[in-house]
Amino acid sequence: MKLKTLMLLTLVSGIAMADTASTGSSDASSRALFYGLMAVAAGVSIGLGALGAGVGAGSAIRGAEEGMARNPNMAGKLQTIMFIGLAFIETFALYAMLFSIIFVFTGIFSGKAGF
Repeated sequence: MKLKTLMLLTLVSGIAMADTASTGSSDASSRALFYGLMAVAAGVSIGLGALGAGVGAGSAIRGAEEGMARNPNMAGKLQTIMFIGLAFIETFALYAMLFSIIFVFTGIFSGKAGF
């Protein structure tokens, strides 16, 4: 239920941003709506990125721990592979943070860059 609500919020904010950008009006209310929706998009972006990274890291650690429990002789190799995988997972979380920063500080995705 929460995922459907989040997807609906993202869709509505994207449509409203596109509508605000296409009208081209520069009155204060449309600018406030635009920046408010951009803040919502940034929050959703970093939230989903952190959620995905958390689930992925938990799954990777669980798999490595199960593998180490089944075969203790492979613990060093599994731990190395786990740390490499965690680095990639953390990279995706950093990309989500980068996208949220882009949403907040520029209007590049809606054609309103340079406000």
